[in-house]
Amino acid sequence: SSVLDINMKDGSKKDYRFYGGLGLISSRLTAEGPIVEDKGSFIVSGRRTYADIFFPLFNEEQLDNSTLYFYDLKAKLNYQLDHDNRFFLSAYNGRDIFNFDDEFGFDWGNTTATMRWNHIVSEKLFSNTTIMYSEYNYDINVQDADQSATISSGIKDWHLKGDLQYFYTSNSTYKFG
Repeated sequence: SSVLDINMKDGSKKDYRFYGGLGLISSRLTAEGPIVEDKGSFIVSGRRTYADIFFPLFNEEQLDNSTLYFYDLKAKLNYQLDHDNRFFLSAYNGRDIFNFDDEFGFDWGNTTATMRWNHIVSEKLFSNTTIMYSEYNYDINVQDADQSATISSGIKDWHLKGDLQYFYTSNSTYKFG
């Protein structure tokens, strides 16, 4: 088995920054900056493919009525209330969409949101309390002149998690929750 640990970076607490890129099939844009200088920041990022905007160039009626793209949006806010308390709020939404001439299509995606509170209980004890929401869903559509069918499925999930770390010595840390 394996573990994939993905963390979103915090936005800049000092400066506003905007950056992005244009590619052959997709573009991306990111904005970040302080909410309150040295106390909180935000970062917002998005990406989208645009293969479908080239379909009219092929002069094919089936392609004119077709769609093909994916996108994702990410955002994170963090704020340090005081020396012992810090809050984070992050969200992600992504979808993949394909429709061919209104005859066949699929659409699937994920949405997640997380709210986390870091608290320093004492010099040796640290707590992390997290509320998480996740959703995955998809639709598959098939249609012809006489009939149509749609298959849909999805799952939604909520989590509440509490973790504690106790720094017993510089060489011994206990994690529990």
